[in-house]
Amino acid sequence: MPETINIRPAEAADLPFLWEMLFASMYTPEGEPPLSRDILARPEISKYLDDWGKEGDMAFIAVSSEGERLGSITLRLFDPEHPGYGYVDENTPELGMAILPEHRGKGIGTLLMQRAFEELHAAGIPSVSLSVDPRNLAMKLYERFGFTEVGMSGTSVTMKAQVHRSGIQGAEEPIHKSKAGNKNMSQSAKRLDKEITKRVKLDYLLHLPEAYESEPEKKWPLILFLHGSGERGSDVELVKVHGIPKIADQDPQFPFIAISPQCPEDSFWAMEEDALMALLEEVEDHYRVDPKRIYLTGLSMGGYGAWQLAAMYPDKWAAVVPICGGMEPKYAEQIKDIPIWAFHGAKDDVVPLSESEQIVKALKEIGGNVKFTVYPDANHNSWTETYANKELYTWLLSHSLS
Repeated sequence: MPETINIRPAEAADLPFLWEMLFASMYTPEGEPPLSRDILARPEISKYLDDWGKEGDMAFIAVSSEGERLGSITLRLFDPEHPGYGYVDENTPELGMAILPEHRGKGIGTLLMQRAFEELHAAGIPSVSLSVDPRNLAMKLYERFGFTEVGMSGTSVTMKAQVHRSGIQGAEEPIHKSKAGNKNMSQSAKRLDKEITKRVKLDYLLHLPEAYESEPEKKWPLILFLHGSGERGSDVELVKVHGIPKIADQDPQFPFIAISPQCPEDSFWAMEEDALMALLEEVEDHYRVDPKRIYLTGLSMGGYGAWQLAAMYPDKWAAVVPICGGMEPKYAEQIKDIPIWAFHGAKDDVVPLSESEQIVKALKEIGGNVKFTVYPDANHNSWTETYANKELYTWLLSHSLS
């Protein structure tokens, strides 16, 4: 007897699964090495789910009769300043879909697409777009739903479809009327504008210099450290494996207040921005922090997080040290006035050197305050040598906010 598949709207508890599906949706041609999960920390990828629940966001989950989640489909609007890979215009949502590998080929993609098209039809949205690698077998499914090529983004094809109630091409006439012009609709457009309170939780390590208690009048510089993907979880001791918390654990005299939070198992730093800034505020409120000397650093997933947090809160940091991370060059203007010292290994096969090179190049082109060190023989671990370098801390302390 065929398995019963249900399609339901995504709930808040489904967000970690949506991140898993975002990773699963990234196509890797046969014979090529698999992508690192750190890719989800890149702003150009994380923006597909960052701050999920914004106006226009829609997501649906395919579940088995036992309640097991099998796949998902998402729809999000982008704007010209921050386009997605399949961006067409600011009124056309971009679709993203993924099915768990062991459940592909069972018609789940068709069910998800049909539900998405039904919801788009009901909302009076006339078209939808997506981005797909031309070698991806899902191309056939998209073509069945009326998607046609309208452009290219890098090596991926941008496709667009007119919305039909059933989704299947030719099943009925597409919607061309606007919401205002459709007299038979039982829905009307509304907007929610409401202030809400968000609860955030993070485990973290706090280092206070050995002289903190003996110098009660002194305000101390602070470093916020973001670890890589391997230290995520619920055992905060894992955070001591690399970087600033490892050094602080070995040297009680380390002359900074150091905050080293732990990212939850199914999360990424892009999802924890509110929690990170709340943590920083909490430590500033309870300890003698010099607000003009607050520094930000991170490695790998944390390197991406450091770049992104710097761009989100550019006036907060006296200096930033991203290690083997990266960010889209278009965000360079937001951080050009922050002193930045970036590091990367030339032989990195997890996060390519180009990830740092492109944002550093963009910063230099607009007169940004950036230094860049490439270790010619280093692979992914470019952080051990960096954090062991005393010159780094001298450089940090040479910078303060005016």
